[in-house]
Amino acid sequence: MTYYLLHASQPSAIRLLRRVRRLHQYVSSSMVTSSDTVIRWGQLKESDPPLGYVLNPETSLTRVRSRGIVGRLLQRFGVRFLPLDKSGEATDIQIVRQYRFPVFDLKALACFRADHGPAWINRRIQRVQESFREVDFDSEKVNTRAMWLALRSLHTLGLDHGLVSIGMTQKGVLYVLDVTVTPVLAGRLLELYTQAIEDMMDGEESRDPEEPPQLQLGTDVELMLRNAQGKMVLASRYATRTGRVGCDDRSIQFDGKRLPLLELRPDPSPNPAGLLMNLRDTMLEGLDLIPAPKIEWRAGSMPFRPFCTGGHIHLSGISYSSRLVRVLHNYLGLLTMMVEDPVTARLRRPRYGFLGDVRFKQHGGFEYRTPASFVVSKEVTVAALTLAYVVARYSHHLPVFDLYEPGLQSAFYQGQSPILRPIAQRNMGFLRGLPNFAQYRDALEPLFDMIEQGQYWDEQVDVRKVWGLPVVEKSQTTRRSNRVGVRVSL
Repeated sequence: MTYYLLHASQPSAIRLLRRVRRLHQYVSSSMVTSSDTVIRWGQLKESDPPLGYVLNPETSLTRVRSRGIVGRLLQRFGVRFLPLDKSGEATDIQIVRQYRFPVFDLKALACFRADHGPAWINRRIQRVQESFREVDFDSEKVNTRAMWLALRSLHTLGLDHGLVSIGMTQKGVLYVLDVTVTPVLAGRLLELYTQAIEDMMDGEESRDPEEPPQLQLGTDVELMLRNAQGKMVLASRYATRTGRVGCDDRSIQFDGKRLPLLELRPDPSPNPAGLLMNLRDTMLEGLDLIPAPKIEWRAGSMPFRPFCTGGHIHLSGISYSSRLVRVLHNYLGLLTMMVEDPVTARLRRPRYGFLGDVRFKQHGGFEYRTPASFVVSKEVTVAALTLAYVVARYSHHLPVFDLYEPGLQSAFYQGQSPILRPIAQRNMGFLRGLPNFAQYRDALEPLFDMIEQGQYWDEQVDVRKVWGLPVVEKSQTTRRSNRVGVRVSL
């Protein structure tokens, strides 16, 4: 396992080579094996090597050739970007604070802040000026929001590392100012990049390729309630914010009181079969809280406009990386998107469930938030949780493809599954080629069949009936006997 730096003799790249002893000068693609990693530093004519894994691949670098290209792509996919007028000057949007986020391996390395607007914006931003000071990510809520915007922006462009500049207006609205792949590395920035690269190397070298990670799998699934007249019923009428059956924080008109989304939070499990059992138990708890037989549970992408519902999957026991997120998009996010209702999927994205929609959790793992609320279908739920497990466990056995090309990304956000079906079929072929695929076939093939036949899930169903839950209130003993309704042999 060797790490190479592919560069054009930029001073920052030379400094990195001197500081990181395990990082080698890239000379020729013939040197690179399938187990190696190549870090590209900036624009250069050299093509990506045919083997190995490339951070900031060649195709992604074309998307940051100019600030104008960056802006058009980010705005196209739902990211606010500070526009310029025809003369190249900033418009009348008043920026009162700036952030600089150095990012490597899709992790923000630090948060630098300056409480003033940019002196100029018609040139690329490649430095953290002396007027910026380093602050904690969570010292203010807006710092955290800016960090997530920086990570989303980088990922939307298909990049793994770079410097993202964010501006904030007087009202707290955030805009991307620029994204550069060649920040000037000196002082603190050089220290941060050095440490990040060494941490990546340490993580990869400590990984035993023959020993799968000890995963812990979890989920939180969002639902909405519908009465017999077709009207939305507030989840906060029955549940509080906390507990295994609780309310999501989103409220009507941001009043913090009227909470429309119900959230199922089953206990985690080391395997999908255990998590499915826990999910069903949590659904039964939901029946205790909501004993009204005529109030349906609705899921999917958007049971009631403008509220979106997601099926978030939690992973711990595995090292978070940009590559892992890309693998999840290729083999989980894409495949579940293929069977979503295309109408509500278009309404949901790209605001929710976008590519790169992840959150780090206090337990040390992370939450993958791209899928919609898959409990609308029992078969899709089984497949989604199994895919999360399989993809995370065998991530280094699966090739990564670029889903960030603008045409493909648009098709993903527009729910245009016919355009993406050949890519999904190719990726299903790689999953079927895994050495232990037979162990997961029964859980995954129903989803694969839906994709190949162009089928979508039905969002008009009552989730309780889909899962065979007892709608009429029964004794606790009777309910517990129903927990074996979903079986997965793993």
